[in-house]
Amino acid sequence: MKDKISIRDIVKSMNLTTRTLRYYEELGLIKSLQEGRGNRVYDKEAIGRIVYLNELKNKGFSLKEIEGLLGNQCCNQKTKLLKNRIEENNKMIEFLNWQNEKIQEEMDIIDKLDMVNIYLEIEKIPEEIYSSKEEQHKVEEDPDVEKIWNLESYDIKEERVFVFPLNQCNFKEENLHYSLTLKKDINGTYVIPEGKYLVAYSREGLHRQREIFEKMLKYLEDNNLQGTSDIYVENKFRIFCKRERKVVTISKNYIKISKKDY
Repeated sequence: MKDKISIRDIVKSMNLTTRTLRYYEELGLIKSLQEGRGNRVYDKEAIGRIVYLNELKNKGFSLKEIEGLLGNQCCNQKTKLLKNRIEENNKMIEFLNWQNEKIQEEMDIIDKLDMVNIYLEIEKIPEEIYSSKEEQHKVEEDPDVEKIWNLESYDIKEERVFVFPLNQCNFKEENLHYSLTLKKDINGTYVIPEGKYLVAYSREGLHRQREIFEKMLKYLEDNNLQGTSDIYVENKFRIFCKRERKVVTISKNYIKISKKDY
């Protein structure tokens, strides 16, 4: 290794920028020497620090953590920070996997709703467990009912589901009643069982539930099926409808099914 290396050579060989190196100098992490016409060069000690800084940066360490490691902290402290970095990376990997699943799900639903407002199909759904907190609403009397799904009011990964008791789905009544079960929680008490479900994807929003439910119940009747659970409704995502010039809610409505017994 050369005794001294110019800032230009370091930028070229380590894929760094002169701005980054100067910032490291401002923070006191490295020191440069001046050689003729103000050109910066770095000695062996500085070069070693730059290589170390680059390694830490590529491992995801913040500048504050890097400053600590270059200060009085010992090797044991670096081991602790490395373990913390692994934990943070694993959380990020978990989130990105969840994000990809949601993106793929959204793409699939958009394809199904390409030419229709309500799309019906039979799906196998795994068990889901929710907390037991509930709220009561009247769909047709609540102009702001969809605001309860506002992402600003809860964690983006938190799942919410409406529960429409099947024995209360009397469409002769003027108003539909439903309870809202909040917050997906593995320690919760509300269980949606695994099984085959009739699923209706809809772009009609919560205020058109009567039409959605009627289509679902007619499908059950026409195909010699019966509902064996409540009807569940989840808000999946929103899209901007160019034709209607507004943002519409895409929902997933589903009910556990079996063949009719005679």
